Amino acid sequence: MHALIHQLARRFALDDGRTQRLWALSGLHRRPDALATHLHRGLAVLAAMLLGAGLIFWVAANWQEQTRAFKLHLLEGAVLASAGAALLWPRGRTALLLLATLALGGLLAFVGQTYQTGADAWQLFATWAALALVWALAVRRDAFWAVWLLITGLALALWSGDALFSPLQTLLGGRSARSLLTPVLWAAVFLLPLTLPRLRLLREGATTAPLSWRLAALMALGAWCAYAVFGLLMRDQLWQYFFNGLLVLGAAALAWALRPRDFVVLGLSVLALNVVVVGGFARLLLDGARGDSAGVTLLLTLIAAVCVGTSGTWLYRLQREEGQA
Repeated sequence: MHALIHQLARRFALDDGRTQRLWALSGLHRRPDALATHLHRGLAVLAAMLLGAGLIFWVAANWQEQTRAFKLHLLEGAVLASAGAALLWPRGRTALLLLATLALGGLLAFVGQTYQTGADAWQLFATWAALALVWALAVRRDAFWAVWLLITGLALALWSGDALFSPLQTLLGGRSARSLLTPVLWAAVFLLPLTLPRLRLLREGATTAPLSWRLAALMALGAWCAYAVFGLLMRDQLWQYFFNGLLVLGAAALAWALRPRDFVVLGLSVLALNVVVVGGFARLLLDGARGDSAGVTLLLTLIAAVCVGTSGTWLYRLQREEGQA
């Protein structure tokens, strides 16, 4: 907005008085509305994250000097105290339930480390996400949904970790059942933030969930790129490259079609699309190379430069045109 005011003043040759009038009309000199409320809320959330992270790091340190009963009771007390306080103090509910969520993760990790339940790592995060879902539904805040999506994404990533390499549970001629299902589940993660306002899972007045969608896009696009690249490395898994590549293309098309555009998500989608396209060219060139590795490397570098340069220029022009409009 500052730059826009200067541009308008130059374009229409405004004198000092009119420029000052334009500046007054912009409202940029006024203090933001509800600044104190946003600061208090932000500091409360930051305090909850620091306290929760401290508990989790304490669990990771194993607390050699403390007894098991003390550790267990402290973590249980942190969960119960923060959840109970959230009922009594509605204004601090978001921060307190965030603290309860982080303390719950520490509690589950401690139980898994101490009593050796035999559960896989993904089950810890899946249980964590399932229990914290109730609090996410109660809070209905974009930031809280982002934390919940992060926990869910970690569970999904750990669950599908062996999908790329495990020959077990094959389906449809040797294709791993998890490697087929995982990209679809990541698509659900990618789309979930877009459905939050429509399902009334955000506070009244909130029409988008930008933080949740950006985090979900980062995780989903990263997973699709990883699966696509692995499909290129395995000669019998090219279907995985094309399947995940189509998902990346669909994500980019959706980010472009939505209004208003979120250029962070659109930029991440275009970057992921570049990775998939350049990876496909690399596979074709390396398969067709006959000892001329230097020529292949040079050609691949030129292709990558053209792809990245073209997409970057397009994004810049699109953002500039939308800003002018």
